[in-house]
Amino acid sequence: MIPDAETAPLNAFCVDLEEWFHAFGISGKYTDPVTWDDAPQCVVGDTEDLMRLLDDAGVRGTFLTVGWVARKYPDLIRRLAREGHEVGCHSYWHRLVFELSPEEFDRDIGECVGLLREITSQPVDTFRAPGFSVTADALWSYPIMRRHGITTDISIVPAKRDHGGIAGFPRDPFTMETDEGSIVCFPVSVMHLAGRTIPFSGGGYLRLFPLSLIKAGFAQNHRVGRPGMSYIHPREVNPDQPRLPRPAIWRPMALLKYLKYYVNLKSTRPKLAALLREYRFGTVAEVLRRHPPTSTVRLALRPATGTRAGFELLPSAS
Repeated sequence: MIPDAETAPLNAFCVDLEEWFHAFGISGKYTDPVTWDDAPQCVVGDTEDLMRLLDDAGVRGTFLTVGWVARKYPDLIRRLAREGHEVGCHSYWHRLVFELSPEEFDRDIGECVGLLREITSQPVDTFRAPGFSVTADALWSYPIMRRHGITTDISIVPAKRDHGGIAGFPRDPFTMETDEGSIVCFPVSVMHLAGRTIPFSGGGYLRLFPLSLIKAGFAQNHRVGRPGMSYIHPREVNPDQPRLPRPAIWRPMALLKYLKYYVNLKSTRPKLAALLREYRFGTVAEVLRRHPPTSTVRLALRPATGTRAGFELLPSAS
């Protein structure tokens, strides 16, 4: 552990708890939810593997759970709650928020949080959008989240990316006032590298980047007192997971996505173990108690449509 462990920021450890086929950008046999029950199932074993890794490090994390997974494996979700992990919402059907209507999102998040609260007896007040898909055109989702009792959102990457991401968005946790109440935004960690702002601490970046670069990203954030956030999917600790179909070479974007899903899978576990030894991690709720938001803004949706017309973040009246 680093020498100044007691004073260094506490970092959030997040797991996007979904199956191996809950992927975006690659069409295949299990794209349609009606086929999901027919697919090989890996999420229980992969999640238990992650839990053992966290147990070895004495860490409890936040498991953002797809409702379909919770309905199918309620005992796994009960065990997470029983062992001290925080359970959050990752939508019911794992669909990109910016592709949904407000009405569809309302139904989806309501179904998911209701199920998770019933299973866990936890508040389930933290949300992450699949694919980090709360974009500048989908901030209409915040009042809906708040209406369903979500008080913390960890959906936004403050950098440009293939789907999701809002370049120039604040990097520190802050409180956003909406018409339905306040919600804390805890953006995903990013770093500055070669004139660009990029994520570094989870998912494909964890596999693509050398450990030294990931540590440099944590150091950038820690120097200004900002907590980091690491995230992982259960499938990423399983090099033997089933594979989605490889796209044809004439579909370069899909092929790139395929490579991002599967490159360096064998490196995930040792890198995670190294990070868990090096830094202090906890749940999202624990991190925000130690590093509470220091600023408040007001979300103003531009009124042309009332939903998708755009947004502004304004100084709070208070």
